[in-house]
Amino acid sequence: FFFGDSITQAGSKVEPLGWVLLLADAYLAVNRCAEVSNRGFAGYNTRWGLVVLPQLIKEHGPIAPCLATIFFGANDACREGARQHVPLAEYRKNLGEIIALMTKAWPQVTIILITPPPIDKEAWDAFKGQDGERCMESVGEYAGVCKGVAAETGCQCLDLFEEMGKLSDWKAMMMDGLHFNGRGNAVVHDLLKKLIDTKLPHLSSSKLPIHLPHHTDIDGESYMSVLQ
Repeated sequence: FFFGDSITQAGSKVEPLGWVLLLADAYLAVNRCAEVSNRGFAGYNTRWGLVVLPQLIKEHGPIAPCLATIFFGANDACREGARQHVPLAEYRKNLGEIIALMTKAWPQVTIILITPPPIDKEAWDAFKGQDGERCMESVGEYAGVCKGVAAETGCQCLDLFEEMGKLSDWKAMMMDGLHFNGRGNAVVHDLLKKLIDTKLPHLSSSKLPIHLPHHTDIDGESYMSVLQ
């Protein structure tokens, strides 16, 4: 269950190939061990996400997800006065309440918080044709709060702000200064997969049980005993 803003929504794009789609390839197409629900909403912040989450939980149905990501902050971190801006203290509070809603509805769910990635302000402003209302300093503050909430609540955290910022060519992984191109999506996928495989190995696509028997386990004559 992937919950977030446009960076999550665009994660299911085919061009450029998105990070959510890359994970779906492993979990669904290759290993048939889990369905993938992308609940990314372009332009949303934690304030709006918190309002719609109860509806999304209801729509998800009776089968709880084993894993959920919460990936907000890029819009919350807009400059003060901007339509999408959410103050830092409220952002912290909203993340906590989103986590609480998920764990109440899905007691066994494992949650990974993902910090907003670094912002290439020059490229984003050029893409928007005006001041894009974002800056690196502000995004870094929100990333730090996100990381702190994860620690306080016992959730895992993928610190994209730090991990991508370590890469000398991270700006080349953005298609507009904010959203990922193909290379950027591949990096996000690889970092998230590494976190799952090392810290949550029971949720790795190679460890979850396959949904329904593999065809090689089905006998041509006694198939009913295997499939029922």
